[in-house]
Amino acid sequence: MTETTDMIDPVTGEIIDQKELAESLLEQAREQGVSLVGPGGLLAGLTKSVLETALEAEITEHL
Repeated sequence: MTETTDMIDPVTGEIIDQKELAESLLEQAREQGVSLVGPGGLLAGLTKSVLETALEAEITEHL
């Protein structure tokens, strides 16, 4: 099974490489002194945002 790391930006239509995006986020977090893991860390914040967005989309679709 092949794994793709490309997405299409819904606004611009440009291809987004997920790995490059993740690397950019990690670099910015390090520069700003944000922890990568733990309470208030980058991973916790991203996970929360992704889950909330997915749940909102799911409930909107359901209604």
